[in-house]
Order: sequence, then C-alpha cells, then structure tokens
Amino acid sequence: MIARGVLALLFCLQVVAAGAEAERKVLRTVAIQSENSFDPAYEPEEASLQYCEDIFDSLLTYDYLARPVKLVPQAAAALPEVSADGLVYTFHLKPGIYFAADPAFKGKRRELVAADVVFSLKRLLDPKVRSPWKFLLDGKIAGAEPVLKAAERGKFDYDATMEGLRAIDRYTLRIHLTAPDYKLPYILAAPATGILAREVVETYGQEIGAHPVGSGPYRLAEWRRSSRVVLERNPDYREEVFQADPENTPEDAQIMREMAGKRIPQIDRIEVNVIEAEQPRWLAFLNREIDLIELIPEEYANSAAPGGKIAPNLAKQGIKLFREAKPDVWFTFFNMEDPVVGGYTPEKIGLRRAIAYAIDTQTEISIVRKGMGLQAQSVIPPGIPGYDADFRNPFGVYDPARAKALLDQFGYLDRDGDGWRELPDGAPLVIDYWGAPTRFQRDLDELFQRSLKAVGIRINVRKAPVQELRKMARFGKLQMRTDGWQADYPDAENFFQNLYGPNKGQANYAQFSLPAFDRLYEQTAAMPESPERNALYRKMSDLVLVYAPWRMEVHRLQNHMHYPWVLGYKKHPFLSKSWRYLDIDVALQKAALH
Repeated sequence: MIARGVLALLFCLQVVAAGAEAERKVLRTVAIQSENSFDPAYEPEEASLQYCEDIFDSLLTYDYLARPVKLVPQAAAALPEVSADGLVYTFHLKPGIYFAADPAFKGKRRELVAADVVFSLKRLLDPKVRSPWKFLLDGKIAGAEPVLKAAERGKFDYDATMEGLRAIDRYTLRIHLTAPDYKLPYILAAPATGILAREVVETYGQEIGAHPVGSGPYRLAEWRRSSRVVLERNPDYREEVFQADPENTPEDAQIMREMAGKRIPQIDRIEVNVIEAEQPRWLAFLNREIDLIELIPEEYANSAAPGGKIAPNLAKQGIKLFREAKPDVWFTFFNMEDPVVGGYTPEKIGLRRAIAYAIDTQTEISIVRKGMGLQAQSVIPPGIPGYDADFRNPFGVYDPARAKALLDQFGYLDRDGDGWRELPDGAPLVIDYWGAPTRFQRDLDELFQRSLKAVGIRINVRKAPVQELRKMARFGKLQMRTDGWQADYPDAENFFQNLYGPNKGQANYAQFSLPAFDRLYEQTAAMPESPERNALYRKMSDLVLVYAPWRMEVHRLQNHMHYPWVLGYKKHPFLSKSWRYLDIDVALQKAALH
C-alpha cells in the first residue's frame, strides 16, 4: 500500500501541475483557408506560409513597428555587406541558433550554419522541388547554370560547386549574383527562404511538408489537415527580447509599454482553427471562442467598424480595431493561351476590354466588398515605390455601351437572336469563370453574370477550393478567375513578376508573354529604386492595361480585431502574422472566459 503522506504529496503535485498548465499563455485564432503543407520552398499560399514564418528562420526579417518598413537581421548577425558593384552579398550568421529537436538529428543538438542556408536556397532552384518561388533566384546566382543543366538530365547535385552560393566558413555565407539585384535583401526576408537542415529533408523525403523542423520560435505540435493547426513554443529557441523602432503614435507607445524587453516568444501555444465560412468565423469571435480575428469578413465590416471606427457595442468589451490598406492588388485574369479569351490580336484584346467595361468596379466595392476597397488603377498598389495616386486607368471605367460597341466592332455578334453573342467565326461565346465556394465569391459571381449578360456574354460559374484553383491556374487550366496578390516585399517588381513570360507555370497565372514587357522587366531588375526605374514601371503597367491580361479591380481595406487580453498587436504589411511579438494577459483572459 502507498503511504498516506505519499498520496498527499502526489495530490499536491497534481494541483501544482494543473495550476501551471492553467497559466500557460494560449492564443486562439482562426485561418480563412486551409493549409497544404509546411515546406516553405514548395508552398505558394499564405495559408501555409503563415506558419512557416514562425517555424523557420530566414536570414532577414522586418522591424515589427517601423513604418516605412525596414529590414533587420534574423538568422543573420547583421545586414549584409554588399560589394561596390552590387554583385556580392556577404552574410555573417548568429552563432548559437539551434534547430528544434527531431529524430533526424539522432539525439544531437543541431546548430544552424551557413551550409544550411546554401542548401535551403538551392532547394528553390531544384527542379524536383518544383518551387513556385524559383523566380526569386532563377537566373540570378552565378555558376548555377551548369548545376541546373545537369539536374535536367538527372538529379540535382546539392554538393556540386555553385560559385554564387557558398558557405565560406561555419557562419559566413556569400551570394554572388549574375547582375545587380537590389531587392535581394527583401527576398531573403521572405518565408519561402526559410532555413531547413539537409538531414531533415533527406529523412522525410516527400513527406517533408508534414514534418517542419526549423529554428524559429514555434514548432508544429498538432495538425488536422484543413481543420486545425497548433504551434507550441520551441524550447530550443535562442534568447531574444522584443525590440522595435516604433512610430510616434499612441498605439506604438502602448505596444512598447506592453512588450519592450520581454523575451520572444511570450505565448506558449497558438491554436488555429480553419473556418472558411464568413458567418461562423465572425460568430466565433463574438462568442469569445477566438481571441484574435484577422480579415473580418467583408459582409460584417460595416456593422463591426462603421465608417472605419469600432462599433460601440464592441468597444464596450475592450475590443481593439486595427484597420489597414493592404499592399495588394486584386484582378480578374484571363488565360492568354486560351482560344476564346486569350491572344494578342485586336479582336481578342477587344473582348477582354469589353468585359472590363461591362463590370462596375464601384458596385463591386460598395456592394460585394462592403466598401472595403479602393479601385485599382494600375498593377502597383499604394505604399509601393512607383505608385501614382493621380493616374487613372482609361480602361477601368464602367461603360456597358462602349463594351457593346467593341464587341460589335470585332465581330462578337448575336447572329441567331437568342440574346447571346457568338465568336467571330460563329461558334458560341461561352466563358468559364472559376471561383471558390464562398459567400463573397457567390456575390461576385452574380455581379459578373448580371453585368456580362447585359452585354450579351454568357459565363458559366465553376467552383473548386482555392488551392486547387491556383494549381490549375499555374498549369493554364482556367479561362478566367478573380484572384489577388499581396506584396512579399516593398517593390513593384513583386507584382510585375506575375506577368513576366518566363514565370508561366509559376506565379504568372495569366500565361502572359509579351517580349516588350519582358525586356522592361529584365531591365528594371538590375536597377536600384529611382525615378528612372519608376518611369519604366509605368511603361510596364501601361502594357498590362493595353493588352488586358488582367482586369484591374481593387486594393483591399481590411479590419482586424482582438480582445483586450491580447497585447502587442499591430498588423505588419509584409509579415503574415504577429504571433511571436504578442503576449496574453492570462488573468484578464480567464476572467472574461469564465
């Protein structure tokens, strides 16, 4: 029998353990799209990369509070040393960064070293990985071409010498470019350049996306695909404290009072439930089932934040509002290789322009998007160098009469009198318009169908999950779809790469290929930010408007809200999530929830 004193001791230990568990800081939040995997090199979707950002380290990151945004070191000890000709970047890594424990390391503590960065960047170029982020480095690394040519005939040799990617010593990395690229530091802050250990990738092979092992502040603790993701604090994470360069605002001053000097991360556990439907997501927040909601559904934007101010009933609960103009652009793209909507001849351009004239973007903003957007006049959004606030897209006006005139001019006529136009050769003019099965998309579908019916164009609405739609788009399987692109870094090149010919099969969903555009893209790639480069960006944007592979739509406005026990929150324009910089007032959270 167990002695009575021992039983009492065991009971006390259980109470203490239960109390410690209750004091753990847990952030409950929500994702609006399901994730595919957690391989930063392979995943194109923010839905997956938002987790990679906190599981993996990149060389650089952004200061959390500084606006305009500025880069700061992450795995690197400092910003890079750059040669006078802009071709050579030298990085020195922080010693003492360790990967999270994993069986792949066979019980040994594994330090992150320069060779890991070389390996991870090479993975972006490996044809077998099929990285949608290959364009970030493609053609830019000196000495890469022989290795890539050999890989086409067999296996990518990670041990082959690549002059442009070299570990000089344990903590020193040198990147040698084929031409100056002043955006490289921004690229090396992108989640896609997250650093992995080679033995982890080799251990898990094709399953690496389900076994993310990084050196970031969190590690994957639970994954129920398309339903729930849980991150837990990485016990091997190095000692770092909250530091930032705040703006001179009351909000930033409050964040500094809440967070300055605290160790990162403060939160022990991040619980993310995937709720794609707008109403259940918003109700979960109102019912205090989640602490932080980012991207308040547009359907509820006016009731949650009328006129951009938090609603009184929410303010009484201490709920905080963060409203932002996204550095993004939304557009409807046309497959330029499709025999109906694609092509570069006048009648094909005329069809796409007619579609653009037929749809009222202001109605889309006010009715479908509930006022949460600004009409996009060009490819470049506000806040990105090259944006021109005074420019107006001549093809962006709502003018159904002009749409009909263009269709008549180029032979898209209703020959049989059934109310629908035919192609110039007499075949039916029917366009498949693809979208996700969401309420927002249904409202957009109705606007498009109603608008195009008014000018005699029939569209069939097709549905698929977002991840499947983007996969289909990469392979040129969609005729027409509305999608968006949020800036990965503060440069217009990040938007124009979606239209660069060699990026077909990657981010160029429109399969757009125009030599004049591609030459300008390549010319600007080697230029620093300057008025001269911005002038070339204007020419590139004009070519997009003229040839119309995209119908320009909106730059989004978005509302984010959190309860008062979430401390330190500020949405960064280029970081997907703020989790590592947040804290939880456990006492306030417990009092509110019980």
